[in-house]
Amino acid sequence: MLNAILLSFFFGMPAIVAVVTARNLTFPPARALMFWGGCVAVALAAVVVIPMLACSGSLMTGYDTCLGSTALGATVSGTLPLQILAGKVYLLAGIPLALFAHAANLLLGRKTGPA
Repeated sequence: MLNAILLSFFFGMPAIVAVVTARNLTFPPARALMFWGGCVAVALAAVVVIPMLACSGSLMTGYDTCLGSTALGATVSGTLPLQILAGKVYLLAGIPLALFAHAANLLLGRKTGPA
């Protein structure tokens, strides 16, 4: 159980950090991309993490029981393709978009402080 909690923390925390740190960006399009992209990333991470914590089994082999209910486990196992797609989009689109937002902010953002 501790492994699942740690994995969910390290999997979902970058999405939360993106939302929280978006207000520190000075370039408005980069700020919007980081905030709204972070909100979408939080939702995608939740689709993957919540069944991981609430069910016995794994993402690759399917879930048996969820919170003591076999029927709920079968329902969650039916959504495995959606969970895998959410994980792929989170990893393959979220990280490059966050890097793009930071690069755009560095290159095009307003400079603060003395010139």
